[in-house]
Amino acid sequence: MQSTTWPLSDKARGLLRRIHVNMPWHLLPRYQDLIEQYRLNLELGFSAADLDTGARRDFQKAADALARQGSRLTFHGPFWELCPGSCDPLIRQISRLRLAQLFDLITIFRPLQVVCHTGFDPRHHSSDHGPWLERALEVWEPLVDRAEQLNIRLLLENVWESGPALHRAVFDRLPSSHLGFCLDLGHQHAFSSTPLEQWLVVLADRLGEIHVHDNDGSRDAHLPVGAGTIAFPTLFGFLLDRGRRPLLTLEPHEQSHFTASLNGLAAVLPDRYYGAESVAAAPW
Repeated sequence: MQSTTWPLSDKARGLLRRIHVNMPWHLLPRYQDLIEQYRLNLELGFSAADLDTGARRDFQKAADALARQGSRLTFHGPFWELCPGSCDPLIRQISRLRLAQLFDLITIFRPLQVVCHTGFDPRHHSSDHGPWLERALEVWEPLVDRAEQLNIRLLLENVWESGPALHRAVFDRLPSSHLGFCLDLGHQHAFSSTPLEQWLVVLADRLGEIHVHDNDGSRDAHLPVGAGTIAFPTLFGFLLDRGRRPLLTLEPHEQSHFTASLNGLAAVLPDRYYGAESVAAAPW
């Protein structure tokens, strides 16, 4: 894609170096010029196909180029069909394999933190909640150990969970400073029956990242900030009151939505929130 000038407000331009933008690995070549032009910080997302077909030399080449231009990185792990707490041992085995493949890339890209889904779906797993959790912990615990050795954070994201109880249970059972929570605002708004404030109260002490997009509560539409009904002032007011400044990652699914979302975020993000770009794998 050719370099271009985006219609961004001055404040939005100032945010470019303070936030991350999700970028599926297979789309990296398409947006390479824009990434370089704006020195975007990226959340690199890897699918199972990426992990199977990607060559180490290509990963290293991309990592070197991103490092030269000063782009900070985070990871988003594969998630389709993965379920660490599955009652089927073979599904747990492939879940371990895919997550281990992701962690093998950490020494190449040196991401600040890694985001993964829990794989919990209340439509199928609620009646098996306790055993599901025990099985999932057997998958997550070795990854937490690897995160500690690599000095990065592993963050578990909310998707279908109706409330924060599952995440809280995992964090209480694995009380590592290298394990935390990624709040996906769109998922919470579309899929959860628990108010945003309750998620924040229960999990603020482990909150390391927020996936930023919007919707009207009916589906996970990935709209620009301000185009839906998510209460962003409530979110940022809560975080500022408690001195929490997790890393912010925009998740637009269209290039035009990126521009609109960045401008929308600039309009609702308090000036005092600046500084969230400083992330280190240290005690919460």
